[in-house]
Amino acid sequence: MWSERYRPVTLSGMVGNEEARSEAAGWLAGWKPGTKPLLLTGPPGTGKTTIAWILAGAHGYDMVGLNASDARSKSRINQIIPPALVNAGLSGRTMIFVDEVDGIYGRSDYGGAEALLRLLKDAAVPIVLAANHEGAGKMRDIIKASRHVRFRPVPPRLLRLHLQGVFRREGIQMGPGTVIRVVAESRGDIRSMLNLAQSLATGFSPETERPVQEADAEEGVEAFFKAKSPSEAASVLYSMQMDPREKINAFYSAVVSSRVGGRQLSRMLEVLSRADILHGRIMATQNWRLLRYLNPILAELYREGLPVRYTRYSLPFPLLTRIRFDGRKLRELNAFMGRSLRMSGSSFAAMGLPFYLKLIGAGKVEAPERFAEIIAKEASSPG
Repeated sequence: MWSERYRPVTLSGMVGNEEARSEAAGWLAGWKPGTKPLLLTGPPGTGKTTIAWILAGAHGYDMVGLNASDARSKSRINQIIPPALVNAGLSGRTMIFVDEVDGIYGRSDYGGAEALLRLLKDAAVPIVLAANHEGAGKMRDIIKASRHVRFRPVPPRLLRLHLQGVFRREGIQMGPGTVIRVVAESRGDIRSMLNLAQSLATGFSPETERPVQEADAEEGVEAFFKAKSPSEAASVLYSMQMDPREKINAFYSAVVSSRVGGRQLSRMLEVLSRADILHGRIMATQNWRLLRYLNPILAELYREGLPVRYTRYSLPFPLLTRIRFDGRKLRELNAFMGRSLRMSGSSFAAMGLPFYLKLIGAGKVEAPERFAEIIAKEASSPG
């Protein structure tokens, strides 16, 4: 993606926020033990993460990166930070970067905020924090304990100059009206601007000044497999602004209903399996930053000329939903009964569930708790 290909590697290569960049660079140049950590706040795509990595590399620091999911609990912080401090004592060149620090607070905060605040008060290594919002509550404590530098949305004039430089290097031309619209819709976010421009340039015929449209499941899947290049297919994926679960389902339905077979089908199902595992991890941890990896995984489905077309599920959605939710209920039942009987959920599913279902059919038990009582009574009786 252009947002990665043209990510700056030096301070001079960054766009906008000159004063903020200068202040951040001066902070690290003058850092010594006991110096307050650096807090960078501002909208996404303005260079907060980029400058942290650039400064670390320029001064020879090994970066230890965390995000809100890593820092949400005291135990997790203690797993990551102390080893970094030990290494710092050996090499003296460790730097800690905590991204999305404003996302630590709330129901997912299990002591992480307090542990982080204690770490800030006794900083033995350079610490850089980044947040999209200054917010309220405990963020005020973070601000008080840090040197606060604000990043602003990049001005349209600078965005336009940067975008034109990317076009020159890519050998692409785009109408002035489209350029103005891309810059305006990015709202000062460089990453968003480059992603939108790349989608236009590779997948939506920008020479016709065609507006960007969000592709639905059918249009998206059809356009993806009809694409003439991997980059065009990737741009289609980014245009499919739909629920991640439904995006995976749409591609799965198309693949299993296609005339692709053998190793090609096996490869595509493996890709979909990885996408499904990623989605499951996102839902389990609520680490939505991982969502950035979904489209790159699904992009691996592409091979030019594959005979794959969008096909709705052969089963009706009400039945699919019933299967999905009944399966979830069975897993919950197995886990509950396993705990009640001091065995694993999978063991109960194999050995206890058939008997439980028979008892329900015979009208002898109505609730899981009652079944657990029957089993316990039978186990304690002589013989």
